[in-house]
Amino acid sequence: MTDGFLKLCFKLRFLHALVVSNPRLSGRVPVASRLIPILFAVRFFVLAATVSHQKESRVAVAHANDDDRDSRHIAPFVPTPEEVVVRMLELAEITRGDVLYDLGSGDGRIVIAAAKRYGIKAVGFEINPALVEESRGTIKQEGLENLVEIREQDIRSVDLSPASVVTMYLYPNANLRLRRAIRSQLKPGSRVVSLQFAMGDWTPAKTEQLKDSTGLTRTIYLWRIAATRGR
Repeated sequence: MTDGFLKLCFKLRFLHALVVSNPRLSGRVPVASRLIPILFAVRFFVLAATVSHQKESRVAVAHANDDDRDSRHIAPFVPTPEEVVVRMLELAEITRGDVLYDLGSGDGRIVIAAAKRYGIKAVGFEINPALVEESRGTIKQEGLENLVEIREQDIRSVDLSPASVVTMYLYPNANLRLRRAIRSQLKPGSRVVSLQFAMGDWTPAKTEQLKDSTGLTRTIYLWRIAATRGR
């Protein structure tokens, strides 16, 4: 399926190039050629989803570590629909006394929802100053300053040890990059919830799919940190 989709993308890209180089052809080339940006965006998510389900090797982990070392931003902000946020928190089986860390917190919707629904301490980590400011403003409006905090910090430098629940919606490489910290810093019994992307060859305790309000099927992964800190 992926190969056929890629072939279609490249055929349409060729048609698009013809239109750009010769405007007189614009009325003769199918309108579909104008959908190139959308198709290539879809192609990325198809490929990313495929990669996320493949077994990783030690070479893949090393590549993940090196690939993003010099990059300040390792994942863009993509808003998570409210119903998906709710289900992510439900899968984590949050109880009073938990501390939630959201890695790449964006506009703060996950940490805000955790505090409002469960009354727990929640900390978001975000590198984008505009999103940090926006989320802090929302937290103040909601009157949650005593429970929710946003830190302007690179998620690769976060000490995860205070957290008992970690949530994230990142890229596959970013997930791999965080494995060492997750394994070494989180206490036994902690839960890790990732939207859309797995953690290489770590076997999740639970995997769930749901269709969101936009009609997209989302995959949520849950891992529980074992007493041995396992793999």
